Amino acid sequence: MPITEELKNVKKFESVGFTHQQAEALAETIEQAQASGQESLKEFIRIEMKGLRDEINASELRIKADLANSQKDLLIKIFGIIVGTVGIAVTILKLFP
Repeated sequence: MPITEELKNVKKFESVGFTHQQAEALAETIEQAQASGQESLKEFIRIEMKGLRDEINASELRIKADLANSQKDLLIKIFGIIVGTVGIAVTILKLFP
């Protein structure tokens, strides 16, 4: 909290009956709590961002593996179609010598 905010708070607390020492102590406590809260928030965000990065990396690896498996399956199917077609062509050629 900027010093001007702290001074405003001290004056505000004094205006409602706090002594100068009480007002300063309260304003300082609020400032420390705010600073601590900001650090806690930064740490929380850091941890959450790391977790998201890990999840994204894991998802990318799964997608790559799935894509590789899909491509392999597709190639097997295409090969099966080619073999079947060649088999039919050979059979037809044998029928008409």
